[in-house]
Amino acid sequence: MVALIIVLSLIGVILVFLIVAILIIYKMCFYNPYKNKERSFKPLDHEDFLPYMDKMNELLEGAFALPFTEYVKIKSFDGKKLAAKLYLHDEDAPFCIEAHGYRGSGIRDFSGGLVEFYNLGYNVLLIDHRGHGESSGKTITFGIKESKDVFEWIKYINERFNYPEMILYGISMGGNTVLNVSNMDLSANVEAIISDCPYTTPFAIISKVTKSMGINPKLAKPFIYMSAFFCAHVNLSKGDARKAVKETKVPILLIHGTKDLLVPHEMSIEIHEANLKDTKLLLVDGAPHGLSYLIDKEKVVGAIKKFLNEVKENNAKSQNFN
Repeated sequence: MVALIIVLSLIGVILVFLIVAILIIYKMCFYNPYKNKERSFKPLDHEDFLPYMDKMNELLEGAFALPFTEYVKIKSFDGKKLAAKLYLHDEDAPFCIEAHGYRGSGIRDFSGGLVEFYNLGYNVLLIDHRGHGESSGKTITFGIKESKDVFEWIKYINERFNYPEMILYGISMGGNTVLNVSNMDLSANVEAIISDCPYTTPFAIISKVTKSMGINPKLAKPFIYMSAFFCAHVNLSKGDARKAVKETKVPILLIHGTKDLLVPHEMSIEIHEANLKDTKLLLVDGAPHGLSYLIDKEKVVGAIKKFLNEVKENNAKSQNFN
């Protein structure tokens, strides 16, 4: 009897430890404490960003000054409320759906890309990922469910604007997200994807951050996977951008700064090498995480314009051939 009590007590202690560990990991990785708070709308104060703070604030002011047409809302595949700002240039213009990063906001992460694409004549849909902004919840799934949400936004644009020309543009977590849309059953009007500083897999980036905290990611892996499953309700083995890119339905442009301390640029190289035929890679020397546009605007915008022109030319040739 005493032995049984000891065994049950040990099991209880282990279960309590496991539950506490899972909840702590959820709070650290999958929960967004900054939803609609000032931090998500201001430039991050990482040490490598500090030299560019004035330029980032200038871009942000320009983005806030651009008036949006309306806040649109739809339901996700699992019943969540999804929200996005629609910047309508012209109803007949092409669309750019922009997907922001982890614990961020569209207006901050696309403070350059929003204005740039609007000025290029695009309608822009600046989405709030689930767990961010005006969208439901506070749980982040590192692109796994977010990619399905982007697919729902594509369907919304198609139904409302009768299948306009469309591109997807994501940064950081949004970069992984749009890459994981690339092998879905996309309509033919989705012509291309631009992905800025994406990570390869959710666990790869969580592992990188875990290691920087002095925690062995191999030892933490089972707890991270359990937290993802029980709290975020996702299988963390999903969301591999390399696998999606191997089966992409559209051409992809990858952009990454070589001084990225958050998401190593080698991850974009891995993604590029997964499908050399359908992807192009632009490395921007000396650019920190997400700042390639700011560091070398001419190079980045030039590469994007060239890429999109090539996409249009190839589509035209294909149509003529058929």
